[in-house]
Amino acid sequence: MYTVKDLADILNQKIVNSNNSEKIIINDFEYIARYITGKNVAFISISKRTWKKWLGKEVKIAEGNQQIENMTRLPGLVITDEFISNLDRSIPQIVVEDAIEAMQTMGEYFRTNFNNPVIGITGSMGKSSTRMMIGEALKNHNILQNRGNANTRVPLLLNLCKLIKKPDFAIFEISINALNNRGNLSLIVKPNITVITGIGEAHLSTIKGTPEIARFKSRIFVGQSEKDIAIINEDTKHVDILKDRASQYLNDIITYSRYHHNVSIKENKGFTTIDINDNKKHIRCTINTISEGMVSNVLATIKVLKVLKVVNIEACVSNLSEFKPFKKVLEIKKINTPLLNTTLLDDTHNASLPAMVNAIEAFNKQSRFYTGNKIIVLGKISDLGEASEKLHLQLVNKLEQSNADYILCIDKEVRKVVNRVKNKRITWYNDAEQLLIDLQLLVNEDGLTLLKSSVTGTELPKIATRLFNNLKISLNQNLDYHYYNQFPFNQAYKYINKNSQVKYSKNLNKSSSIEGLSPLIYYIYSQQKTILLNKVALKKWPTNDRTYFEGRVFKYNELVESMLKNPHPSLIYQLADVLFKNENDRRKHIETFIKQHDLTPSSSVNVTGRYRGKERQSFTIDDLEKVYKVYSNELFKNTKYIVFGDKYVHGMIKDDKNGVLIFSMYDSLEALIAQIQ
Repeated sequence: MYTVKDLADILNQKIVNSNNSEKIIINDFEYIARYITGKNVAFISISKRTWKKWLGKEVKIAEGNQQIENMTRLPGLVITDEFISNLDRSIPQIVVEDAIEAMQTMGEYFRTNFNNPVIGITGSMGKSSTRMMIGEALKNHNILQNRGNANTRVPLLLNLCKLIKKPDFAIFEISINALNNRGNLSLIVKPNITVITGIGEAHLSTIKGTPEIARFKSRIFVGQSEKDIAIINEDTKHVDILKDRASQYLNDIITYSRYHHNVSIKENKGFTTIDINDNKKHIRCTINTISEGMVSNVLATIKVLKVLKVVNIEACVSNLSEFKPFKKVLEIKKINTPLLNTTLLDDTHNASLPAMVNAIEAFNKQSRFYTGNKIIVLGKISDLGEASEKLHLQLVNKLEQSNADYILCIDKEVRKVVNRVKNKRITWYNDAEQLLIDLQLLVNEDGLTLLKSSVTGTELPKIATRLFNNLKISLNQNLDYHYYNQFPFNQAYKYINKNSQVKYSKNLNKSSSIEGLSPLIYYIYSQQKTILLNKVALKKWPTNDRTYFEGRVFKYNELVESMLKNPHPSLIYQLADVLFKNENDRRKHIETFIKQHDLTPSSSVNVTGRYRGKERQSFTIDDLEKVYKVYSNELFKNTKYIVFGDKYVHGMIKDDKNGVLIFSMYDSLEALIAQIQ
């Protein structure tokens, strides 16, 4: 047991407002006030100044002294680097120069006086799940482990302070942040057992490559002594680097592998069975997860249990049947309603390249259990730096070989992946709302849908949550859309008279196209920009044909006016080439135009606006009306008919009464007129 006085002695500081409180027993520490449970907890109050000193940047967390003002439960002690004058005088304070440094001092002290096993776990993927599995296996013991996935430098120092509780086992998940050049905390943690779960493409915005990641992760061995043990995933990249580094500090290195002859793995619908035969001893483990990565984590857990020499390893392993990873880690979400029974695999907790490959492989193995649509939805992998494009492109082959019937992708980092994938129905979206609409219509009875991305820098985690919630409450799975291939659309029109009154309309609430507004946007820009050209020769475009061929000459004004007369795609290419310096300039203008006029983000995606199966475009009647209201004078300067489109026609027609008919997604003008009449 440690008292307030003991902690003051460890920190070599005086107690302020002691009031005979030196004998209060402290058995826990926190630096976030909402976790304080009572008088036996010491609150470490960290100032903004100290946070910035340690992290090199401002943090969102409120400084400790501010948190104290809103405390619902009072601590038994406050350790602060700024004296709190208005604190209840019954609470003693220890004022230090640096609260985080004080936490490190106490953590080192408690680690030195802690004699039970400390397990340190790191890796590019799987470290949280492995740590949680070990905790689940040892749940009948008194264990200490990370809260959530707080595995960086400062949370690790807090966990070292929590060794004051004297648990049976301490399981520390350690991120690269705690092993980097700012100070290797393995030297303080001194793990008796280390586990490296794997090396993969992560943190590449700050680290050169995976060999360098392996060297950083292997810094975890530095805090170990010769008698300690390292456990390494034999199946990972750069296992040779890890073994070599471990051998410099340890005599005992243990490996594990999914491919070892004594390991048998059976994939079932929604769960996995693992059988291990070791020295004529059979261990069976069933986990309610479905990925190869989770199997590896089970094998690592069993190795740890053997090293710990737990009394009944079979009972500990059986505990894993209750194991649940973090939410959104290949989380199986079942939709069971009167209208729909389907399954989502939500894996948007985080992503590295190996984790994304692992998710696709898990999807492939599970797909045989389902008869409905098999769908993969991908967002980007964050934090890849300059290597982002190269690493994302490694997904091309995996997606081509996947069992997916449909693949939907979002985020610009994945756009080139979509363009490279062959022989798959794959589409890139720049509009999260449109992706969600399409996805809700593609998900069907007894289907399987994987959603995989990083947790930051992408909308996919929110889409995954909204998809689940929407499907649970959906009362009508068939929303009566037409389809072109897998893309939903609706014919729609709206007639507005000269007094801006809507006289008649169709499908305004669910109007949707499969093409874009590019020709109109280029026409409008041409009216604002001075181009000193008389004639334009058509360049070589992918849509050229016998009529629109390379070298054919047009007057510039004819080229511009053609945008309103159902333009051929090659003419649209050519006008864009004249108007913009380069593709980046064109995209910036389109993005600005869409934002300025509050148009649907997917209302112009590719250069010509024509339908492309790999690029989802869609605008609404509302989008056309917004353009009309701002630019009617320019658009109708020389015509009463504005028509554009490739597979379908869209546009506006003015009548003699100064009314306008706005329409989209008709086979022809004749078909539109026949329907109205």
